[in-house]
Amino acid sequence: MISLVLFTAVILGGLASFIIQTESSFFKLSLAFSGAFLFGTLLTHLLPEVFTNPNGGYWVLLGFGLQLVLDFISKGLEHGHLHIQRNKIPLLPLVGLFIHAFIEGMPLGLDGEYHEHHNHYGDGLLWSIALHKLPIALLVATALRSARLSSWKVISGILLFAVCSPLGNAFAINTNFDQSNFLPLLGIATGLLLHVSTTILFESASNHQFNAIKMVVVAAGISLSLFLF
Repeated sequence: MISLVLFTAVILGGLASFIIQTESSFFKLSLAFSGAFLFGTLLTHLLPEVFTNPNGGYWVLLGFGLQLVLDFISKGLEHGHLHIQRNKIPLLPLVGLFIHAFIEGMPLGLDGEYHEHHNHYGDGLLWSIALHKLPIALLVATALRSARLSSWKVISGILLFAVCSPLGNAFAINTNFDQSNFLPLLGIATGLLLHVSTTILFESASNHQFNAIKMVVVAAGISLSLFLF
């Protein structure tokens, strides 16, 4: 279920690149909505869970710092920055994005063991990541196609991105990680996503200012995160 949701989200986002332009208002509003939904889920569900452990703040800071490094590598792909290089694969940005996707998928493999009677934390993280992947996959597909790469290279890039989070999920399940590792991994993933979501919210607005439509979209994203899980 987890792998299917994550994989499908990327494929749908990649397909959407054929009909949605990254410079369009719809894309920018979709990016803002996904960032707001992610931000709301982090603050109301995931951060409170992480901070049940006194070391939670350190894990979040570690994830936040790690995302700063990944941001340098990926050139901001995780939060909607598109840098086109004609006839050249944007290899380094893709590597940074793939590492980010792998890490954010890791705690999803452990939440069921940690929460024996309920898993709304895992559900919140899963659907937040999936929603976030939709516009980012669209961006990746657009970057690959704009670089005038062959179809098989574009498809390969999207498929690689699609399997990164499921691979992180599988890695956590099939290694020595257990429920004692859930909160540290959740904290690191939360730190990564906290950086991404706040950057999306501010940078998706022209001149870092919100208009009325964007305010409504952001409010809708946060509200949905409050009531969905």
